[in-house]
Amino acid sequence: MKTNKQLFFGLLVMLFIAGCSKDTVDPIQDIKLGATLTANMGSDLSNQVYVDLSEGTLTTVSVNTWELAFENNGNAIRTNSAKKVAVATPAENYNDIISDDGLEYVYDSDDGDLSKTALAGWEINQAYIVDLGVDANGNALGKKKVLITSSSTTSVRIQYADLDGSNETSKTITKGDGNFTFFSLIKNESVTAEPDAWDFVLSAVSVRTGAPCAALGKGAIPGINCDIYRLAASAMTNNYDGIKVAKHDPFKDLEQNDDPASEKNQKEMEDGSYETMQLSDFNDLGASSSADALGRTWLQILAPHSSGVYEVYDFITYIVQDQDNNHYKVRFLAYKGGNNAENGYPTFEYKLITE
Repeated sequence: MKTNKQLFFGLLVMLFIAGCSKDTVDPIQDIKLGATLTANMGSDLSNQVYVDLSEGTLTTVSVNTWELAFENNGNAIRTNSAKKVAVATPAENYNDIISDDGLEYVYDSDDGDLSKTALAGWEINQAYIVDLGVDANGNALGKKKVLITSSSTTSVRIQYADLDGSNETSKTITKGDGNFTFFSLIKNESVTAEPDAWDFVLSAVSVRTGAPCAALGKGAIPGINCDIYRLAASAMTNNYDGIKVAKHDPFKDLEQNDDPASEKNQKEMEDGSYETMQLSDFNDLGASSSADALGRTWLQILAPHSSGVYEVYDFITYIVQDQDNNHYKVRFLAYKGGNNAENGYPTFEYKLITE
């Protein structure tokens, strides 16, 4: 059980966390409960920042730490959407694969649903091609053909190589503690990619822009005129450990869109109810255990998107119930920060509520 520290109301703390090096999680950095916090995802969204409200900690991890994550107590496989990892399923056998020409790549769903990952329904000895995504500078990291040759409750064995068959490697991945075992196809090893306890993580997700290729027929060119994906900031809750979120949006009936003049984009913080929200509101509002219960509902990029202007809906209040049944009200205040007011610095405040 986590131990609550004394709540300090009215304390302002601005915390910027540097990205971690190699494949380890940064040492946990203490913050004061009931604070206003700014997390450094980086303007290129190259960091994930894990938030543990009851312990008052932020932990940062480089998104380039891993590509595949194997569920420890199940069969799901996640791919690292935060660095644009994607999967294609070729018709050829593993040894016959030499290219990915004409294949369509699939990404994990941006709502965190494990039944809709890029490798949902994966099969033993079915060949896959894994796009390793991009590095912190947006450079492509290449592709691997991958074969899962065996799987049990305690381990997974995989075989993988470059598409031309070079650099072939076989690994037995022993499942560990926690929810997932994370693996780097680039470093050929299991890695540490998240802290032991957290409530939500500020992370990039890959989201589709434009039409799906299936809608364009023979004229479809994946990644060119269809199935184009970009990285977008999101706040994914740890629903694996029972985190639930209730949401109070006084303008939930107004459309959320990118028009700067739209009615919802004109609302102010004073229109919200953050200061008056109570514990009883958690049940009255109805809580969600979905991974995207926070998601991207707290911000909206405005047109024209090239301007990089975001509207942060600071009139929305979220009540987060952690795994120890503590309740915190949370509201997001900004998305830009740093000396140059760059994207990727989400700022939020939160308070423990007991009545």
